[in-house]
Amino acid sequence: MRVYSKSSTKIESVKLFNQLQKMGLKPDKFTLPVVLKSCGHCLMIGTGGSLHSIAFKSGFSLDIHVNNTLLRMYAAFGVVGFARRVFDEMLETDIVSWSSMIAAYVHCNLPSDALLLFQSMKLAKEQPNSITLVSLLGACTHVLNIRLGRCIHSHIVTSGIELHVELETALLGMYAKCGHIEQAFHIFNSMADKNLQTWTIMISGLADNGHGEEAVSLFTSMEEAGFRPDSLSFSAILCACSHKGLVDVGRKYFHKMVSIYNIRPTMEHYGCMVDMFGRAGELEEAYDLIKSMPIEPNSVILRSFISACKHHGRIPCPNENIRDILLKIEPELGSNYVLASSLSFLFNCNDANSLRSAMKAKGIKKLPGSSWVQPLGGSSEDNI
Repeated sequence: MRVYSKSSTKIESVKLFNQLQKMGLKPDKFTLPVVLKSCGHCLMIGTGGSLHSIAFKSGFSLDIHVNNTLLRMYAAFGVVGFARRVFDEMLETDIVSWSSMIAAYVHCNLPSDALLLFQSMKLAKEQPNSITLVSLLGACTHVLNIRLGRCIHSHIVTSGIELHVELETALLGMYAKCGHIEQAFHIFNSMADKNLQTWTIMISGLADNGHGEEAVSLFTSMEEAGFRPDSLSFSAILCACSHKGLVDVGRKYFHKMVSIYNIRPTMEHYGCMVDMFGRAGELEEAYDLIKSMPIEPNSVILRSFISACKHHGRIPCPNENIRDILLKIEPELGSNYVLASSLSFLFNCNDANSLRSAMKAKGIKKLPGSSWVQPLGGSSEDNI
């Protein structure tokens, strides 16, 4: 079972466990974590719940290793409430327990809860390790808390924590996402070891901060270093081309992704290309790409295309109402009606008022825009 759990066929370890039960053999505290881990990887929620019951009935609910694995399994399922219940009911916790629960919150997109739990961890006098810090940096990245991120960086340096590729990648990702691209690039250049994720995050950071040409140059360096770009790498470089208007370069990378690296374009890839063509005024090419998609375009792509048509004052598909498709996909979103009606007014269409009327009849309102700012005084999360 352990061998299967470390292979690409993790489900076989679960099948083997079922055979063990049919033979009347009982699992021990070493067997259960192996199977629980496989359930988490394979997202076998029902089986995982049954194993939790077996652990409880077999008296292993007090075993810290079993509980830590249960916690991580529920986090993999995305049911962070169950993970927290396991954590709260543990009579004994260790650094693995705390790190796993913090990582669970980050994985389930609850970064503030992760930071609050870290405060509790400090009160419990538990010292974070490098794995904990990777998760905490992920939380800082989610909420764009550069102050806490810098505190964590300072803690790493002053505590003499050994740097490894995952920790350094998390650091540069935090700085890049918070807009401190020079600091991110400094960390990137100082890294002795890099993986594909390191390169991709740095390329994405350059793209997001308006350094499209540098992103293209770094993508080339990545290939020359022997790394094979994946779907995320191409999303990053296509985004860079879109933001900087590098249409020819973006077109080249899109074709290279498909023809050389045999990567099937995702919705995100198509979205980057439509946005790139739209920004550059290449509306016909954007429309042709949408029509050639093997999957139905989502609302993000359609909004991008319609916005580009409105911005450039023309529409390449007068005989096909793209607006109707958008309203069909997201009929309850007020901003879609506003965008569609504004495009109608632009072309003196008679259906502009009817769109506004339909919006009122359905009781749909466009939510006002809002911004989130952090006060100069910071928050209670800014200390480590």
